[in-house]
Amino acid sequence: MKRFSSLALSGALLLAVLAAPGLTRAASKGGSEKPRIAVLEFKNKADNQWWYHGGAQAAQDVFVTELVKSGKFRVVEREQLEALMQEKNLSLSGDVDPKTAIRVGKLLGVNYLLTGAVTEYGTTDVSGGGGGVFAGKRKFVAALNARLIDTSTGEVPWADEASQEESSIKVSVFGVGGGVDDNRMFDKVMKPCIQKLVASLKAADL
Repeated sequence: MKRFSSLALSGALLLAVLAAPGLTRAASKGGSEKPRIAVLEFKNKADNQWWYHGGAQAAQDVFVTELVKSGKFRVVEREQLEALMQEKNLSLSGDVDPKTAIRVGKLLGVNYLLTGAVTEYGTTDVSGGGGGVFAGKRKFVAALNARLIDTSTGEVPWADEASQEESSIKVSVFGVGGGVDDNRMFDKVMKPCIQKLVASLKAADL
């Protein structure tokens, strides 16, 4: 009887040892620990962004907010990221090569770096009229791309791009009239682009 119990115990221990790696991997993949991510300042590649040079930095802030709201990541605040980078004597934005990403990931203790570029951001105005009648149309345009870099491998597991357009029209007759003359371009076009990209990232199989 004792011999049978010993054999059963040994068998149970052997099964536990054999199953452990699979259990460990499952726990690692399906566990509650959220990956840590740092959002770098986006590079400005928009030729039509002559009047507002804060679009790339503002995009970084909104990305942080939207990623936190997604509930999928632990996100490093921009101020904290800048302090860490200054402490480590690092300067990063836009394009990051794999070796640098791995080094930064180790120094900052993050699993992923999110980076990208604002590729279009500006307005186009079309107006005309005559005989005391004036009509104007303003088009707001924004486009950006983003990519996620795995700091353990330097690979890019996710990349996407988004764009948005909005128009407003203003009409006046002998100086009297109405319509929309809205300069809140970031909220109209840039923020929706960021929300699209974060939704895409949230749905990605990382």
